[in-house]
Amino acid sequence: MKTTILSGLAATGYLISSATAAVHLPIVKNHHVQAEQLQAAQLRRRGTVTESLGNAQQFGLYYANVTAGTPAQDLSLQIDTGSSDVWLPSLTARLCRSRSGCEGGSFDSTASSTFQVVGQDEFNISYVDGSGSVGSYFTDTFGIGGKKIQNFEMGLGENTTISIGIMGIGYANSVANVFTGTGTSYVNLPLAMVNAGLINSPAYSLWLDDINSSAGSILFGGIDTAKYTGQLQSIRVYPSSQSGNVTSFTVAFTSLHATSSSGTDLLTSSTYAQPAILDSGTTLTLLPDDIAALVFQELGAIDDTAIGAVVVPCALGSNSGYLKFGFGGASGPTINVPISELVLPLTLTSGGTPKFQNGADACQLGIQAAGNLPILFGDTFLRSAYVVYDLANNQVGLAQTDFNATGSSIVEFASMGAAIPQATTASGQDQIGVSQTKTGIPRGGEATQTAVGGGVVQGSATPSGGLTAASGFATNADKSVDKSAGGRLEPSRWGVFPFLGVWMCILMFGGCMMILA
Repeated sequence: MKTTILSGLAATGYLISSATAAVHLPIVKNHHVQAEQLQAAQLRRRGTVTESLGNAQQFGLYYANVTAGTPAQDLSLQIDTGSSDVWLPSLTARLCRSRSGCEGGSFDSTASSTFQVVGQDEFNISYVDGSGSVGSYFTDTFGIGGKKIQNFEMGLGENTTISIGIMGIGYANSVANVFTGTGTSYVNLPLAMVNAGLINSPAYSLWLDDINSSAGSILFGGIDTAKYTGQLQSIRVYPSSQSGNVTSFTVAFTSLHATSSSGTDLLTSSTYAQPAILDSGTTLTLLPDDIAALVFQELGAIDDTAIGAVVVPCALGSNSGYLKFGFGGASGPTINVPISELVLPLTLTSGGTPKFQNGADACQLGIQAAGNLPILFGDTFLRSAYVVYDLANNQVGLAQTDFNATGSSIVEFASMGAAIPQATTASGQDQIGVSQTKTGIPRGGEATQTAVGGGVVQGSATPSGGLTAASGFATNADKSVDKSAGGRLEPSRWGVFPFLGVWMCILMFGGCMMILA
């Protein structure tokens, strides 16, 4: 079944600088349910190698095309900053042998002359949404961008509930073996790329572009100054409260504003601070329940358990308002997420579109209440941010993305442990005290692209949709909405808005082009 994704490859030519020790993967999105064939254009410059990667919207999230074994076998792996293992579905896995198969391909270990088991039955990874994969750890040749990493350690999913392998690029101390195996870590992909001389420091930057774009990129070992606007600011990554170690990209989420053409509502207090994980392996953004309730109130969103999603009028996608998320305190970076980036298509199992009682088309909101899960900033947020993940220094760089940027200006990390290039450190972070209290490997919050139920949302919507920020917009829902907010909404005014969404693992994967120096 690997042709399902691989046939959907799309790539564009990029003018890449001759910077060395950086791995650049332009992502190309496919907006059709059925993947279409596009011609791949590759540009080679001194010391670089390009590779096509793909995206199929029906699978959700972003994936990279890689090879494993000798001779090389082609696979597609989901790029995931929230986990740390690279694992491949086994050809013998029941799911891969089913009629639907494994969309990203499966690995035939018996066909590889360099395959070597190093941890029999020790691979066991479970994600917080209940999905997982078990099998053995092995070493083999791993290829990406035409370059090879010899004796690279991976997991082999011999029994899996996930139909595509995952390329975890988080902290090495969070590989599954630490939690469910022998308790030891190993050299995972970011560190292996350093050891192989492909990059200077275990760090990478992510640019997903807007929801309708045809291109984005992930760049290992450097930043691309042409992909963001304003100042790149670095903020601290916080440790786990259980271990005291940094095990995930947990940052301090410190403010949220809702802005319309008529004004702004502040949805958090001046001292607000909560731990939040920046996770490319999550489609949606999961906010604390009380803050999510305020966002739903602002947008007139309805949590419809019959449909299985938090819904808004599709017309909201043309709204000019935005949510402004702040990190690292009052002097830290802020990211404006246009409301249009938060409105996702929703289709009934019958093929139709859900509707409100007044006939308006219903779409899914790209924000959920986190409930018992960690606060996760997924792709509905990340598309609006340029994010640099610096594992060596436990720092994250944030800047406002430059949607539809066409140029490229790559600056590599100069050496092992070098600071994020051209970034300033946000001041006042010593006043913030947060730590990650949640456990488990993040995965969840996938967009429910296929809705259940009868297709009628229990509410009505105005034709235009909108925010209630500073009384500037009409409400969407049939319930009454307080439109007197002149600046700040107190969370205690609304209480907790319970979320009972139905998650359906329908993934949307992205594509890239790799440039290796």
